[in-house]
Formats: sequence, structure tokens, C-alpha cells
Amino acid sequence: MGKDQVHELIKADDYSLPFEVWQFTPLDWACFRMVIRGTWVFDVPLDIDAMKKALPKILSIYPHLAGRMKDKSGIALTNDGIPFVVTDEPGLLIENLLKRDDFVNIKELSHEIKPARIQKGVDAPLSVKITRLRNGTALGVQCSHACMDGESFYTMVFNWSQMCRGEAIEQPVLNQSLLDVSAFDSPAEAKDAAMEAGWKKISIFSILKLLPVIASGVFGKRSRPFYVSAGTVTSLKEKLSARAGLSYSSNVALSALITKRCMELFKHPDNTMCSVVTVVNTRERLAGIPSSYAGNSSFSIPTPAFSADASYDQIASVVHQTLEKVRKSPSAELQSLMELNLYAIKHKLPLAPFDVLGMNAKKPTVIYLNNFSRLHIYDIDFGTGSPVKVIPHNLKDQVVIWPAPPAVGGVEIYFAGVPIRYVRKLEPNFFNTDESTSVSSDA
Repeated sequence: MGKDQVHELIKADDYSLPFEVWQFTPLDWACFRMVIRGTWVFDVPLDIDAMKKALPKILSIYPHLAGRMKDKSGIALTNDGIPFVVTDEPGLLIENLLKRDDFVNIKELSHEIKPARIQKGVDAPLSVKITRLRNGTALGVQCSHACMDGESFYTMVFNWSQMCRGEAIEQPVLNQSLLDVSAFDSPAEAKDAAMEAGWKKISIFSILKLLPVIASGVFGKRSRPFYVSAGTVTSLKEKLSARAGLSYSSNVALSALITKRCMELFKHPDNTMCSVVTVVNTRERLAGIPSSYAGNSSFSIPTPAFSADASYDQIASVVHQTLEKVRKSPSAELQSLMELNLYAIKHKLPLAPFDVLGMNAKKPTVIYLNNFSRLHIYDIDFGTGSPVKVIPHNLKDQVVIWPAPPAVGGVEIYFAGVPIRYVRKLEPNFFNTDESTSVSSDA
């Protein structure tokens, strides 16, 4: 790939903001070495001229994306522009692209940006590439995770498509000072709070134990998708809710399904203690953080430990109870946890909210879930229709819950890290079996 490239820099239109540098928060710095790669596949030609015309407008409301790092404080609003690449692949059909064994990990459909070059002020923190296929178009967007999390990244691309069609958008909030990083008087006080909250210490020994897993390369790969129909999700949610006498979310039902089936795959002894970690979007749950906050604003919430032989009902109950505590708007509990997290990152305390070693063990005892099914994934329309396939990002989330194409419905489940070794030979419907929809309370 990469023939007949047209490469230019697109700059923002005029903008007016009360700051000259988009300051990194400790959470941004924790994400600095990661790049989010979004890939949309359309079965029609995209209107590239209209997209290019709307792009300076979107950069005007996200001006840090067209800036450059001048020092370690953040992104200076230099408006040096972002790379915009157009290339032709007239011999490549969409169906052949999506049949490739490596289609989930595809790199060629986007223009690479590198954290080291971003830090040196060479690369922009955003890039756009459009590839014209024989029977459609692929859009690849890469963004520094230090500038955006998944919520704000997919919202930004959605806003771009809205602007391209002349639709109104919700203005993003770029005020980094909204995240409080000074909640503790000393590292000792923060450590005490972390231990009380059940955080885990990260030792040199634990890091050394991870080296073989890192060297194996499984972190750099993502599995093919496993499909779960909307009917399976609804049926499981209704049965679990009815037996508990509560109203469970689809996320809780999916968490129970994925965790239970993984525990069976890993073949843990029944008394092995396990937990589920859920990535929580903190917008509107933290005081002063609006839904349109454009930086990083997520936190990983672990459940209390439960045994590996726990039933679907028991797993659903512990996930529901854990998340119920932080669903309030605002949530005082989530506020204290986020403040602790920001302080721990800023002062490099060797602590984590969950068992990192357990998540990456030969037989993982921690299932780490990141659910993207409610984000702006498939409702991207630049004026010629929505995508037929959206390939998930390439970050190292152990389990990604991803919306399936709307024409199909339901969700797709992707794995990264150690679980790849257990799922690589499974059938695509492994998580969508009759057994999953007819579980009993003692399953």
C-alpha cells in the first residue's frame, strides 16, 4: 500500500482561546506513549474535498491537535498543521481487506505518528489518511492518547463528520485545570489512602515477571472478533436481572458472560480468587467535568475478589454493585479515587488500582474490560453514508467490547495480551452459544 500519495499539512482556521499551551495532566502523561488508531471502512467514495474543507474547522475547536510540543508542559498552539494523506489502492476490495488474517491489526490504512517524535516537536499529535479502494474508501485517523481518550477521540471524528454535513456540534471543553491534582498533602498520605482503597503495590519483582509476556509480543496483537448477538445480550440481561430482582445493564451482563467463559477457558482451580476491572468514563461523574471534556478522563474500577467457580449471577452481582457506587452524578467515591490516581501518577508512586500482575499472568485472574459500544463508532457520516465496518483501536486493553455493524446488531469482543493464547482457535460464536442465553443461577 502507499502508492500515489498526496501529502499536505492542514491547519486550523482562526481560533481564540485563553491559553497558549494545552497543559498535560498526570493522566495525559500516563498515556503519552500510546497512540489511538481509528479505522473506518466505507463502501462508497468519500467526498474528500468536503472533508478537507471541514477539517480546519474541527482543528479550530481542537487547536492542540494542530500544535507541537515545545517543552514538557504540553502542546503549544502553534498551528503547524496535521498531515493529510490521500492514496489509491485500486486493486484492493473491501471484502478482501476484511478477510485478511491481520485486518484487526492493520497499519497501512493510517499515517503513523510516533510519541518520541511528538515529544521532540516534530510530529503533530494527529494525522489523517484516506485510502481509495476499488469499491469504497478507508479513513484512518491516528491521535496521541496524551491528547484524548477513546470517548473524546471518537467524538472528535464524529464532530468532524457533523461539520462536514453542516450539522451543529457540542463544543469541546479544553480546560485541563478541571482535574484536581493536589488532593493530598504528601505521598505518605496518598499511600495510606491507596492501601485503604485496596490498591496493589507494584514491585521490581512484579515488573520482572512481566518481561516474558512483553517479549512474547502478545501485547502488540488483537484477536479477531467474537460475535454476541443483541438477542443474547438482552436474554442474559433479563434473566440475570429477574433472578437478582434488580435492573442490570447490558455492560454488566456482558461482563458476567465474558468473565465466566474466560474463567472456564483458563481452567483455574475453583478457589482461585479473581476480579473484573471496568474502564469507567468519569465525565459528568466528577464534579466540574462535563460530557464534552476533551482530554483524558477515565478510570479503571476493580471489583472485590470472587472465586473462579462463581456463577454468572454472582459475577453479575459483584460487577453491578461495584459500578453502582460510581454511577452517581457527581460521585464522591469516584472523585476521591480519581484524585488519588492523579496524585499517584504525578508523584510516581508504585501503586495501581488493580492487580496488574494477575491480569498478565499465564492464567489471568483479572479480566480488564473496556466497553466502546455506546460511543460514536458507526454514526460517522461525511455526507455519503455511514461505514460498513469500523476496525477497533490498537491499544492494549485486554478485552474490548465493540459495536457490531448496525446491519447485524449486537457486539463484537476482541482480546489482547495473554487471553489471545486461549481464544485464537475458538469459533467466532464461542461467546454467543445457547449455553450463554440459558444459564441457570448455579451455572
